[in-house]
Amino acid sequence: MKKTLQLLFSVLLFYSCTNEKTELVLLGTVHQRIENFTPDSLYNILVKIDPDLILAEVDSSFFTEDFKFNRTWDSNENIATIKYMENFDVGVRPYEFTGRNEYRIAIGARPTDSKATSLLDSLYVNDLLESEHKAVYKEYLSVNDSLNSLVYAGAKAFNNSQTDELAQKRQHYQYKELLNIMNQYPVFSNTFHFKPDGDSISYAEGYKQASEFWDLRNQTMAKNILHFIDEYEGKRIVVLNGFFHRYYLNSLIKPEQEVLGFVVKDFYEY
Repeated sequence: MKKTLQLLFSVLLFYSCTNEKTELVLLGTVHQRIENFTPDSLYNILVKIDPDLILAEVDSSFFTEDFKFNRTWDSNENIATIKYMENFDVGVRPYEFTGRNEYRIAIGARPTDSKATSLLDSLYVNDLLESEHKAVYKEYLSVNDSLNSLVYAGAKAFNNSQTDELAQKRQHYQYKELLNIMNQYPVFSNTFHFKPDGDSISYAEGYKQASEFWDLRNQTMAKNILHFIDEYEGKRIVVLNGFFHRYYLNSLIKPEQEVLGFVVKDFYEY
């Protein structure tokens, strides 16, 4: 009887170990060191989570062939991840849109997007917008300020569903509502930026390109994350992402939990 129970226990233990769900932590971050969120505080969060894999918000050009960083930079994520790699056995992989910044410059989204925003802000400040457009822009500024103020309250403040909703609202205003306003004023279609290839692009079209790239970038990131979920079955994965991305990544990844057999968790559940 005793041997039978031991055998049964061993079978159940084996079954439970081989059927553990992959755990995914979408860890929203702030890239630069600020009060209440530093490389050390991020490192301490990683220690508590104890991940098998860390996904970094960069592309493969930042890594050697054996997935070590080929450069360092002064960001909370890079400093904390390197420190964690030095002290624990963990894999690190990129999941960002390949050549993100170069692509945005090539299509004319950058720096046209910031130039268009500056022009819109100038129209707002000088009271040159129609009242309905002025109200929309004022609401955008309010939402933007509310969201950015959360970074000083610590990681939990920008890793929750309420902040995700605010980030989604902010990004909707930036890429949909502001673009709609720009399309109502000829100055955005008649003012141009010259791309590196010498071709010109209007501020309105450049901002439209930036809007479309926001969707493409997040969709690409989510696709890459899902690839690693499949590759690292049964493991614990941390995705470091600027917290403006969390709502978008959650919207694309969470619906796949049941089919792919993983669970999305927050860092404070550990």
